[in-house]
Parts: sequence; structure tokens; C-alpha cells
Amino acid sequence: MEAKEIILGNLPSSVSKEISDISFSDIEEIRLRAGRRLAVYSAGRYTCFGHIVTCGEIEQTLQIISGSSVYAYIEEIKNCFITLEGGHRVGLCGRAVIEGGRIKNIIHISGVNFRIARQIKGAADKIMPYIEKNNIQNTLIISPPQCGKTTIIRDAARQLGSRFKVSVIDERGEIAAMHKGMPQYDIGDMTDVLDLCPKAIGIPLMLRSMSPDVIITDEIAGCDVEAIKQALSCGVRIIATAHGDNVWQVKKRLGGGSIMEEFGCIILLGRRNGPGTIERIEEIGIKTGSKSGQSLII
Repeated sequence: MEAKEIILGNLPSSVSKEISDISFSDIEEIRLRAGRRLAVYSAGRYTCFGHIVTCGEIEQTLQIISGSSVYAYIEEIKNCFITLEGGHRVGLCGRAVIEGGRIKNIIHISGVNFRIARQIKGAADKIMPYIEKNNIQNTLIISPPQCGKTTIIRDAARQLGSRFKVSVIDERGEIAAMHKGMPQYDIGDMTDVLDLCPKAIGIPLMLRSMSPDVIITDEIAGCDVEAIKQALSCGVRIIATAHGDNVWQVKKRLGGGSIMEEFGCIILLGRRNGPGTIERIEEIGIKTGSKSGQSLII
């Protein structure tokens, strides 16, 4: 199904009719906030409609996207999102119920954010020669939010997964966008996915169970470093992303330089010429400025 059909089918009719006539070609987000106007984010700006979203519409939306079985989606709700067919993600916010220092549930949902999914095949083409140098080198992709990191490593998984055993540790459920056990994106014939599992736990599990050649994962942090080192010590290659504006910032967050030295290639992305603009590529002992600031994501 087309994105528009899926999204409209998961909204109350009172909301869907407000946006049924607009083009979905550039829409990135549709936001429902209780007591406030319906909003759509497209082409870099928000457009607010006259429709005031009610608490009842929020509740109705939750019932629709969960198939009237909210309890069945509790694990996803605890992570503040539900994934729809096609990989579209519905972000949720409300009151967090905490137990033992962990989120047990989200209740009194007050905000819903439909994020429109789009797979861009070929998004990783410009960096694949660096990733595949020396028979795949450990690669870290750094950028601020919404600069295309996940889109690019998803395409890297697709390309590598046609020739190597790839394991994706998809802690945030964004790389493969699993829906009822099926990846909603093309991530390669030889790619396995561990969904919604913390990387510190998931990496050792996949090492033992799936014997990967490459592990791909999103948004690494300091708590993941030991698991990454374990994978590297087994000869498994790592391709990962990290939030940050520069290498120094990420190095500090990861607890020092030892793990950074394991990455043969570090790629910094920005939005200068659109999401996925290559700002700089650093290889071992080599720094390469982007000659034209080309965007990977068109």
C-alpha cells in the first residue's frame, strides 16, 4: 500500500479528512497533540490546520494503530512508538509509569507523531567504497539528528547483506522497521535482525547465535563500548552511527579514544545541501574534506 493510504487508514476519520487532499510526497511528520491544532511537517516547515485535536481522537488513534489491542503492543509503547506496515513509525508521548528505574508503560497519551518512512536505495553508494576498503573496515557515521544516518546505514545493510552475513541490532526499531516479524525495508537477503534489544545485550547474543561477518547498529553510546570491543575481538566488522556535531564530541561521549581508534573510517554528515551531505571523511591517518558537499540522500 502507498504511504498515504496506510497513514490515513490509521487515523480517525475526523482527522484523516483534514489532510486527505494534500500531497504526501514531501511530508515527513503528522502531529496530533491533544487540545492543539493538527500539524504537518513538510519541506522543512510546519503547517497547522484549523482542526483542534481532542483527547478522544488521540485515544481512537491508539486503538486503530494497535488493532484495538493496546496490551499486545505494550513493549513498543514502553519505547514510545509503534511501527506500522510500510515501516511508518508512530511516536507516542504521555505520562510515563516507572518501576524499578525503567518505564513500565506510557499512559494518558497526549501526543502522537506519524513519521513517514521512505527507503532510499542507493543512499549509501557514495560511502560504500570507504566501507568496503580492505574487505570492509569498521565505520562510524556521525551527525546531528535528521541528517540521514539511519537511512544510509539501512542501505549499507541492504548492499552488504547481498554478499555477507549481516546482523542488525535494531534497538530503536528504525533500521529494519519490523512489523509482525517482517522487516518493512529491503535490508538484504543475508541480513538478520534483533529488534528492540539494547546493543550491550544484543551484540553478544548475535555473536553467539548468528555468526555474523558484519554487525550494523544505530546510535551507539558509552554503555555499548564493551560489547563492540567483544565483537571486534572476534573479527567481526562494525558499522555504527552516533549523534554528534564532531568527532571530539562523540569521543567524549564514548568514554575516551580507545574505541574511536578501532574505526578505520569516520564519516561526518550534515544538512548543508540536504540530509546526508558528506561534510568530512576521516580514514586512519587521512582526513578528506568533502569536495562538493554532495548530499547522499536525494
